Formats: sequence, C-alpha cells, structure tokens
Amino acid sequence: MKEENLAGNSKSAIDFLGNKLDFDCMGCAISRGNIAIPGGIIYEGNCAMLGADPEIPIPGFLIVNVKRHVNSISELSKEERHEVIDVIAIAEKALKELNITKEVTIVQEERSKHLHVWIFPNYDWMTEKFGKGIKYLRDISEYAQQNATEDTIKETLSVIEKIRDYFSNIGDLK
Repeated sequence: MKEENLAGNSKSAIDFLGNKLDFDCMGCAISRGNIAIPGGIIYEGNCAMLGADPEIPIPGFLIVNVKRHVNSISELSKEERHEVIDVIAIAEKALKELNITKEVTIVQEERSKHLHVWIFPNYDWMTEKFGKGIKYLRDISEYAQQNATEDTIKETLSVIEKIRDYFSNIGDLK
C-alpha cells in the first residue's frame, strides 16, 4: 500500500472489492455520491456521513466523513462538530453493543486534505501480530489490505449491514 493512499493525497485508489476509484478529493467525491464505497453509506446526516474504509477490509473499520471540504476539526461549525461527535459516539457504541469489538482507536490527522475520522476496531490478532498502540495502525492496515480473503470481505460487508441497521433503529441522533 502506498503512503500517499493512506494519507489521502492520491487521485485514485482501489477499493477492497477491486473497483478503481478516481477523484480529486475522496471525501468530496463520497459526499457528492460521485464514488460508491463498499457496502454503501451507513449513515448520512446534514453535515457528516459514516461508511466503511473503502480500501481496507477490516470488519468495523469505519470512517466519519465531513460533507464540507475542510481540513481540520477547528474549521467545523458548531453544528458540524456536534454531528461528527454524535456519529462517532453512536458508531463506537454500535461496534461494542453488537460485539464486533471491545475497544476502538479514534484518529484524525490533518495531513489528509479532507477531514475524516477513523474509528478503528482493535482485535486480538492486531495486538498479537503488531503490538498495541496507534503507531501500528498503518502496518495493520497494510497487512489487512494485502492479506484480505473472501471471508474477510464478506465479514466486513456483513458488519456494515449490522451497523447500518443499528443506526436506522436509533432514529434521530439527538
């Protein structure tokens, strides 16, 4: 996996289903519906969207994408901040209540040109193979992408459906 793809600075990517994604900005392309992500959008609100990471097939690896093209949390309006935090909190709760994972790591870095937040599930295999901590997330992501199996992809798509159902049953985020 190329560093620029993980940092969101590439102009194209291959999703975990093998589809080529072309874009000027992946976050904007997803927000506008110009590219489809595997499993589709889990939640869409006024300011934010939730879906699986399109490139890395890890069940429960979710991305909160801000619809407006901004680079930093500090650029968000109050409404955007509230919705993003609500989506993160509900997604984390869903992952735990549905017994997908017991623990998550939440990451946002400004070197990507479009604000998005990773909700990264922590599994035993990750700790056993790489260790524990944020410094291993890129290695885990690369490993998962390079070693994806049909079963992993099916499980990832199944988890997307479970989380979509969870969100559809909560009604309004507030």
